[in-house]
Amino acid sequence: MEGSSLTLEYSPSNHNGTVTLTAKLGGEVLAVESLNLAKPKQRSAFAQTVCNGRPGIDAAAVEAELLRLAAEVASKPEGTPADLATLPELDVSSIVRPERFITPEVSGLAVPTMTTMGDKPVWRSILYLQWLDGKREQRSLSTCIDLPDKRRLWIHPAPPEPTASTPSGWSSAGRREWLKGAAPPDPADLFKRLCERVAYFIDLPHERAPGIVATLVLWVLLTYCYLPWDAVPYLYVGGPLGSGKSRVFEILARLVFRPLGSSNMSGPALFRTLHAQGGTLLLDEAERLRQTQAPEVQEILSMLLAGYKRGGQATRLEPVGDTFKTVSFDVYGPKALACVAGLPPALASRTISLTMFRAGPGSEKPRRRIDADPAGWQRLRNELHALALEHGPTWLELPKRVEVCPTMSGRDFELWQPLLALASWVESHGARGLLALTQRHALETIDAGKDDQIGDADETLLRILAEKRANLETPTPGELLKAAQEAESNVFRQWTAKGVSNALRRYSVHTAKMHGRKVYSGVTLGELGRIQSTYGLALGVTEDTSDGDGG
Repeated sequence: MEGSSLTLEYSPSNHNGTVTLTAKLGGEVLAVESLNLAKPKQRSAFAQTVCNGRPGIDAAAVEAELLRLAAEVASKPEGTPADLATLPELDVSSIVRPERFITPEVSGLAVPTMTTMGDKPVWRSILYLQWLDGKREQRSLSTCIDLPDKRRLWIHPAPPEPTASTPSGWSSAGRREWLKGAAPPDPADLFKRLCERVAYFIDLPHERAPGIVATLVLWVLLTYCYLPWDAVPYLYVGGPLGSGKSRVFEILARLVFRPLGSSNMSGPALFRTLHAQGGTLLLDEAERLRQTQAPEVQEILSMLLAGYKRGGQATRLEPVGDTFKTVSFDVYGPKALACVAGLPPALASRTISLTMFRAGPGSEKPRRRIDADPAGWQRLRNELHALALEHGPTWLELPKRVEVCPTMSGRDFELWQPLLALASWVESHGARGLLALTQRHALETIDAGKDDQIGDADETLLRILAEKRANLETPTPGELLKAAQEAESNVFRQWTAKGVSNALRRYSVHTAKMHGRKVYSGVTLGELGRIQSTYGLALGVTEDTSDGDGG
């Protein structure tokens, strides 16, 4: 129906006659609702919502058009299973997720918003598109998008209904300005202001502060445009208690794309939420990930390990009636993790590490209120969303920029190439010296990672074992853990004796049974001396003591 510029559009929601109905007036979306057009009460309620406060719209005409659409929907035969075999095959590359997608033709993202229908608030998902020719567009989220060459993008899965408090990230005012043709943000200027905002709240060692801040901001940018890469580096924020890890996460929660904060969410809840709404996972207080034998931790770890690569999925058996069916959940995307004790090695190898330090006694930064300037945070978020949509073709090209990593290969290349490619692009817009700064920081971080490859916790356990063997003791894993907890209670607070055994087994240090107990009786100081030399550790094993057998 088109009368007084009013347009009614519908798209099927499922196979029971329910459709998603959208009413527009002069391009403005008045209402979006899922309803069954065959039910008069639902048609009438929708018509009242559209006409409420708008005397120029005839309610009777709206209801008549809804009745016509109901007849149209009813007249369309549903396909049968036998029909499916004759239909053309769909190219899976044409299926995109709703929350963020980047293609050569169009860059888009969906924003969850609230409206009212009758006397209650209801949610709707609005799609914002920037086309290759520069055209900007807002439309209701539907199942597909028609491309200029008559191909289609199919949107899947449908986003879940958010809670009333779910933030949109991109403000309504920012979206209106963008649709009106506001100039896109200058990448170098936005990058500079993001760095200033981060540095205002975080204390860092003076000599490494520029590289750490630049890396943090580049990772924030990556959360908006990571999709063209085959792998997305995770961010690991480490350091002792009181060093500012939670402060970093407070900043990330105000800047990254679709933040999902969690410190105690279960594995199934995590992968279901990531599959349903996408976004950036912020997993604070991740010490429990060291308990690798716990079934709950194993679920979270498998999800994190899979989500590093494009196409990464968590697969589970879900009950369907009296049987079970295999269901896969999409978990690919950026994730940040923070803890004191360090991460399991396989997970740590997927992260870029940022080590935090306690602020000096005279520093004002820890006392500064994060939300003293909410409008400033919102401006930055608005500009990040606009930047993400504006440069879709650029994001598709950046994974090809291999020259930004001249001395890196393997996992180091995979982790750092996205950030270095972004640094190169921001530098091309005026951020002089950014690429060289980030490259230096990357190489320093890689070298430090090699030095700390086994982790401080492992070194502590090996040092305590060396001390006990030098004293001719044969400790159990539990006794080693007790000594480690006495020495470094914060690090080993969540550890178990089984975790100690697993950690030492990586260095071929095994227990043996003695009088019904599992003890480290066969470990010699010579073996520990070789571990000390191989890994560059300080276990207190000298050449003289390593010549003996420790027992």
